[in-house]
Amino acid sequence: MAHQPFKTEENRPVVYPPLGLLLKRKATKGTIGLEIECEGNKFRKETVVAPWTYHQDNSLRGQDNAEYVLSRPLEFDKIPEALDKLWAMFEAYGTILSDSNRTSVHVHLNVQNWYLNRLTSFFAMYFCVEELLTAWCGEHRIGNLFCLRAKDAPAIISQLRKFITNDGHHIINDGFHYAGLNAQALFKFGSIEIRTLRGPTDKQVILDWVSILERLYTLSAEYDDPRDICGLFSSGGPLTFLSSLLGPQEVTLRNGISYTDDMIRDAMYYGIRLVQDLVYCRDWSTYKPTPIKPDPFQRDPLEVMEAVAAATVDPQIYNYTLNGGNITWGLIQPAPMPMVQPGPPLHADEADTLIDEWVEDYEPEPDFDDDDDDE
Repeated sequence: MAHQPFKTEENRPVVYPPLGLLLKRKATKGTIGLEIECEGNKFRKETVVAPWTYHQDNSLRGQDNAEYVLSRPLEFDKIPEALDKLWAMFEAYGTILSDSNRTSVHVHLNVQNWYLNRLTSFFAMYFCVEELLTAWCGEHRIGNLFCLRAKDAPAIISQLRKFITNDGHHIINDGFHYAGLNAQALFKFGSIEIRTLRGPTDKQVILDWVSILERLYTLSAEYDDPRDICGLFSSGGPLTFLSSLLGPQEVTLRNGISYTDDMIRDAMYYGIRLVQDLVYCRDWSTYKPTPIKPDPFQRDPLEVMEAVAAATVDPQIYNYTLNGGNITWGLIQPAPMPMVQPGPPLHADEADTLIDEWVEDYEPEPDFDDDDDDE
């Protein structure tokens, strides 16, 4: 029996590509991008120290202001050096940073190489502790219209649920740009944007925040089935789960908030109820990520996926549709075979004669006369 790839319980072979390919984003190197909004006085805006660039942000006020953006995504371990250079530029230029409730730090996490199950695991981890993280990021960030929590805007969860259940074929509209976890950035940059952190005057606050997000980013790879996160929460309870989730960064979080253990439990129980709506919205046992390796001939990976899948499945049995890189298969109902009345048996010599005639009729005679073709 011929092998039929990508089978699901519904008898439909399905290809699940990485998010960058699914969302048709140009491949980007690096893991983390930063946007740092600043108010105060005397900001350098020309010949800014690498790897930073200056952006004008009309929402900022103060005697002077600026937004500094990494010119390219970096790896996590390069962030301390990049921040050292930025703060050294502030000192050399005589910059004065003000503690303003209008400024914030936006973190972009590159998820182009992730699959939908890992993205959902990250969502589950983040939303379970989002209330605690937001409190750590600053009192004026709680309920802030520019970094709304899922607790403040339930539509955040419902939109992500549609994105997950539709295999990424659901557009999250631009109105969700102001969510604390902005998943709309997936469609623009192939990243998820965390907008929650206040605009600090101390670079160590940014370093601590990056370390917390790095912990969640790395840990998300360990959960192929996002439902396991709820299982871990149930088995150990919220405080044990918090320790396993944040590891050494738990101390950083606790030192930055005034929550008692009872308050932490209440916040996390609320968060896990939000998370359940995401992790249980589909059967992850049927989700089989399809690795896509770089093509040495630089062909379009979407076209390659379509061609390979078409070549490995009997077209008389399956048909397929391609939507943004996700190939969905369906069974073709075979047409009934026509009833043919058998004729009298052929003698061996007669059969050989029929075969010779068929071969002779079938062989084409090539015509290389271009003039005749033009006519």
